Amino acid sequence: MSVTTPSAEPPGAQDSPHGPRRWVGLLVAVALVSGGVVYTVEDRERDARARSTATQTAPGPTQATKPSKTAAAIAARRVAIDTILLRRAQAVQTVNEALFLQDIDPADRSLRAEQKVLFANLVEIGFTELGYSQAEERFDPAVAKSHGRTTYLVRILMRYQIPKVDLTPVTSELGYTFINVRGRWVLTDDDDLDKDLGPGAHQEAWDLGRIEVHRAPRVLAVVEQGDTKRGRSIVAEATEALSQVTAYWPRKWRGSVFLIALDETDVRDARFADEDIESAASAGSTFSSLPGQDTADGTVAGAYIVVNPNERDRVDEILLSHEITHVATADLGGYEPLWLAEGAAEYVSWRGIEAISGPGEVGKWEQEVIDDALPALSSLPSDAGFYQNSADVYGVSWLAVRFLVRRLGLEKVEELYEDMAMHGIDQASRDRILFSRTGLNEVTLWTSLKTYQPQR
Repeated sequence: MSVTTPSAEPPGAQDSPHGPRRWVGLLVAVALVSGGVVYTVEDRERDARARSTATQTAPGPTQATKPSKTAAAIAARRVAIDTILLRRAQAVQTVNEALFLQDIDPADRSLRAEQKVLFANLVEIGFTELGYSQAEERFDPAVAKSHGRTTYLVRILMRYQIPKVDLTPVTSELGYTFINVRGRWVLTDDDDLDKDLGPGAHQEAWDLGRIEVHRAPRVLAVVEQGDTKRGRSIVAEATEALSQVTAYWPRKWRGSVFLIALDETDVRDARFADEDIESAASAGSTFSSLPGQDTADGTVAGAYIVVNPNERDRVDEILLSHEITHVATADLGGYEPLWLAEGAAEYVSWRGIEAISGPGEVGKWEQEVIDDALPALSSLPSDAGFYQNSADVYGVSWLAVRFLVRRLGLEKVEELYEDMAMHGIDQASRDRILFSRTGLNEVTLWTSLKTYQPQR
């Protein structure tokens, strides 16, 4: 599969100040919260009515206004939650389970047990950077009814960096529910907001049960705890696949591969229980800035590979070389057409097959694509419905890239890919780039494939 992109979320990430002044502010706020300042659902409604009245009878420029108790409570709550989020990140970095669990609702034993598993997973992954920040408050009447009048539901941005895997810090999102218990804010739920977040939110590898981590110099693999044999096998296959990508794709990518092979059909933005059930694996984008956070499309940082749980026993270097090609090109931007993205990934994996089986096997498949797959289409596969197409769109995409490599050379095709991935933001841009680099547009490329007779 190609690298997938989650839908846009509204902006709201707020960077917290750093340094000694921040700590002074936190100490003051903790004192306020300890004093029992609580901002309830009723307070929010009353404050909204007050703001409406104030708008109609706004004081003149010389009339001084005093911050309301409600505004003070909101400010105190915000800093109290910031303090909790800081503690959670610090707890992981210092491997302090008690600190991580300190702010969990003491009445919720189930949540406490789940958070213990989460803590162990986060520690086992290991992060060079980890932080949580509040984005925007959300409101859900059902959640407020369930948790009481002090309910505070907030979208959280988790910013982290896995060493070697993430070349830059990346961002994912969570939804936390806090309540005030006798003047103290505590976390009482972490999935109330899941349905309103972007695809894959709160479905990272560490969110889905106890994991086991396996490492190689440029590979990190996650399996379920106790699935040690599979974890070691996947690392070995991925290491071999990585060498194939290095050998057969010109871009000098020096990153590492993060592979997730859990017994879960929904991991990150891979939905193997839905339309992607036929896919053996998926490479899903990571973002240094989420879609909608700073820009509509976000900023792609890289990609992680998720293996279909039904295909875990058949993972090999051929499958993984395809997916790793997506990972090695993910940070270019992701604007390339799918026929080029999937064709390039297939090109690399079939070069690996050719190295094992010789050119005869590849030539046989090439002829099958020409004889059977091409007649089933009337143009190059479009992005729309690519993965739902019953025709052999992967084969046709591979043939298009193979044709271009024979016509231009692999280095030129790689340069075409980079240009498309970074600048092919719409069809006009793609057409311009393709024509300037190949002398063809998508129509004439398709015509060339229809009359293509490869030399054996």
